[in-house]
Amino acid sequence: MQDLIRKMYLTLQSLAERTEGQSMTEYAMAVGLIAFGCVAGEAAIATSVNHVFIALATTITNGVMR
Repeated sequence: MQDLIRKMYLTLQSLAERTEGQSMTEYAMAVGLIAFGCVAGEAAIATSVNHVFIALATTITNGVMR
């Protein structure tokens, strides 16, 4: 039983010391953060663009009606 526990401990310790996958994980987190920022910023930009088009449509409508 102690041999099994020792083997599991050594396996877990070697896995904890591995760093090969760290770069990929960091890149994935950075891409996710950038994507989140784009989605969050898109909502604000969409609202501003919508207001511009409404103002433009109102101006055109008022100009045609005169």
